[in-house]
Amino acid sequence: EKREGIFHCAGCDTPLFDSAMKFRSGTGWPSFADSLEGVEVEQVNLVQLTMGGAELRCKTCGGHLGDLFNDGYIFVGTPAATTGKRYCIDGAALIFKPADG
Repeated sequence: EKREGIFHCAGCDTPLFDSAMKFRSGTGWPSFADSLEGVEVEQVNLVQLTMGGAELRCKTCGGHLGDLFNDGYIFVGTPAATTGKRYCIDGAALIFKPADG
């Protein structure tokens, strides 16, 4: 999805990601450089976060969204290069709502 808007939780409609933070990672999964308040990150140590990722869940319904990795810096020219993060998301967990309705 390349339009401006917000990606919501498919389970409960909580806003999760702004389209301005979406970038092409080449992984085959929707990727974002940052999240909105509706995303909850599993607490793990720095090594696990970098190598294996941390689980992401919807704060409202607890639905699994994907994983967070600390490898954003390798995606030069994307918003992830600035945040250092890559939110790797299961596309089926999201519903897109365009800004223009």
